[in-house]
Amino acid sequence: MNTFQIVFIGFSALQAALSLRRFARTHQVAALGFFAIWILALGLIARPEVSTRIAQSVGIGRGVDFVIYSLLIAFLWAHYQQYLRYKRVENEVTLLVRELAIQRAAGPAIADPGGARA
Repeated sequence: MNTFQIVFIGFSALQAALSLRRFARTHQVAALGFFAIWILALGLIARPEVSTRIAQSVGIGRGVDFVIYSLLIAFLWAHYQQYLRYKRVENEVTLLVRELAIQRAAGPAIADPGGARA
């Protein structure tokens, strides 16, 4: 095992643990998906010959190609999860701004919001 594999295994294990902790805290399915991705990465780096066997069984041919395709799918899924999170936050901000505007419109009119300065 080379230095890259050792570092990546440690990093993958840490990220998997953080994803599992996030899932336990928030019950978000996305966190469970990230946990699965990190476990897959951990397994493929620790045992590279497994990726070759999996790739050959699904007709890809080389293990490296299987890893690249798997990571591409994982990154697209992660990007989509970030997009969903962005849209949710955007909708929440829109609702807050609307509520604030309604509250200010319903309140008394203030001629000088900065106060009178002499």
